[in-house]
Amino acid sequence: MTLPRYDRPPAVVLGLGQNGLGAVRALGRVGIPVIGVDDDLTQPGAATRYCHKVLAKDFTRGGPALVEQLVELGVELQRMGQKGVILPSGDLNVQLVSEEREQLEPYFHLSLPSKEVLRLFLDKKSFYKLAIERGFPLPRTYFTDGEHDIDQIAREIECPCLIKPFQPNATWRETFDTRLFLADSPEMLKELYGLIYPVHQDLIIQEYMPGDDSQVKWGVTYLDTNHQPLAVWTGRKLRMYPRGFGTATLAESVREPWIAESVVQILSAIGHRGYGVIEYKQDRRDGKLKITEATGGRTWFPHSLVTRSGINLPLVWYRDVLGLPPMPVQTRFEEHIKWIHEERDLKTVQLYFLPEKRLTRWSWLMSYRGKRTYAYSAWDDPGPILNSLGRIVEAGVSRVRRRLKTKDTERARIEKNRPKKAMQPILLAADPTVGQGLRRVTVD
Repeated sequence: MTLPRYDRPPAVVLGLGQNGLGAVRALGRVGIPVIGVDDDLTQPGAATRYCHKVLAKDFTRGGPALVEQLVELGVELQRMGQKGVILPSGDLNVQLVSEEREQLEPYFHLSLPSKEVLRLFLDKKSFYKLAIERGFPLPRTYFTDGEHDIDQIAREIECPCLIKPFQPNATWRETFDTRLFLADSPEMLKELYGLIYPVHQDLIIQEYMPGDDSQVKWGVTYLDTNHQPLAVWTGRKLRMYPRGFGTATLAESVREPWIAESVVQILSAIGHRGYGVIEYKQDRRDGKLKITEATGGRTWFPHSLVTRSGINLPLVWYRDVLGLPPMPVQTRFEEHIKWIHEERDLKTVQLYFLPEKRLTRWSWLMSYRGKRTYAYSAWDDPGPILNSLGRIVEAGVSRVRRRLKTKDTERARIEKNRPKKAMQPILLAADPTVGQGLRRVTVD
């Protein structure tokens, strides 16, 4: 393994997707040396100029082979008299780092809570159960663990409601092209349950909170070893993909005092340390903010928005784990900075917002007004957006070729007239993330 010579501890960012790219830029722009580790060095984030890239063939699979590669990297850094700072960017790699911390700590600085606390973020079922026990604000939630049967749940829960797996397994992914289902009546819930339970038994059934994408908000913080905040930021989604249930494609920084206080209180209460995020949604029925998701120990999807707003969380992380003099607690940031994911926002607007007449072409363009930052685009680092544009053009050319090849052929005729699977009508009627399904159930 060949590395540049480093005169200070490098940050080792695990993953060069949007999460990783945001961390790489946040640190590289202030002069921190960065090593990016991934198994796909052709993706847009790997085209950044702000890090040295290391190919880890077992990155996606994880396991002992990836631990061995990280130890090898750590040994190379030790020869230079350096000890890197690991910043995970995804659930799989933060889980690996946490569970194998005893092997990695001789070579790297880590900023993680205990294994038990980190597992709460990775096991949604355990987190929800703890949240219910502690009285954290949640929509009404049920578990298919034998304590309630589906008939009882259908009688008690308010529809529409969500039914989804805690951790989708391989069978789920092969069977369903979606993360969750939406039932708009008790009868629909029971029918969906009958189809889903044979595929995946560990399910959550949860009230759906009506409200548009802009009602989804975040609190982001970094807690020191005493569970005290070194930085706190808040913001909200404006659009997401898929609409209503997906990841942000357009977001903005907004000051939310209640969320800023709540995220620190909740993460401190469970014993968290390091980088943490809680996502809330404002329930239109009662106006209350309720938890939808919690993330800890790794960077978060549009966290480059936090940096652009004035709080460099990866730098806070880096300085804290090295024991450098702390900066003043950072809670002030610029509001109404917008973050745009160039590829995904275009997709969600074309698939959902324009066809549903939630936006006109003019209001769509006007939604980008003001100061902006992007998932890929940056004047000082053009590689990622150029790579992304190249992939879009390549995909478009391939699509046109496929259409020309299959047009008026026997294969196309057969596909057009092929009967649909028996379960497809109910899936399309209930599932907001498959094809036209979103337009068949009105929940807002």
